[in-house]
Amino acid sequence: MKAMFSFLAVLVLVGLSSSPLLAQKKGKRAKGPSLFSGQVKKAVPGIDAVVSLSDEQKAKYAELQKAMVASEAYVAAAKTIKNKDASKEDRKAALTAIKTAKAGLAGKLNGIIGADNATLVNKVNDAVASAQKDLRTEYKAKLKEAKNDKDATATLRKEMTAKAASSISEKVNALLSDAQKEAVKKASIKGKGKGKKKREKKGKKKEDADNA
Repeated sequence: MKAMFSFLAVLVLVGLSSSPLLAQKKGKRAKGPSLFSGQVKKAVPGIDAVVSLSDEQKAKYAELQKAMVASEAYVAAAKTIKNKDASKEDRKAALTAIKTAKAGLAGKLNGIIGADNATLVNKVNDAVASAQKDLRTEYKAKLKEAKNDKDATATLRKEMTAKAASSISEKVNALLSDAQKEAVKKASIKGKGKGKKKREKKGKKKEDADNA
């Protein structure tokens, strides 16, 4: 039961812990807007194209995010959620603390990125939360039934991951205008092209090394 709750609870942390802003290396210039979590970016490649931020705006938001996840309350809550031995009550309290922190950050968006951008980002975050809640509800009984079967549990978790991406993509796209969807599509195609070139370059280097 603890393992099941741990897996479901960690979904709540994914949105912020995988944020590109938080992963950005010190001193490295951001290549583009980084308001969306890694989970959203994976489900909707090119989503960054719908929000355009200046370097100053990115820096301000990154500073607030880093301060939030470094706060004593957030760090303690994150550790509790990941602790397999934590009680159900402690985990629930930790989840509440995480949600409160995220809500506080969301409330500061307007002053940094503008009302329109903030509204869209908050709606996307709400869509992610909704998708996660639906998954927890759908799979709670299934995971409980399969808790003693590692293979069955692994299969269910794989299904949840795939469904999460599909559900998030559907919910996020429903929030976008036709123009925004087109921008996302173009950015996604451009991103795939860059990824292909990077892989080809890496492969060429390996080939040269093998032939040396």
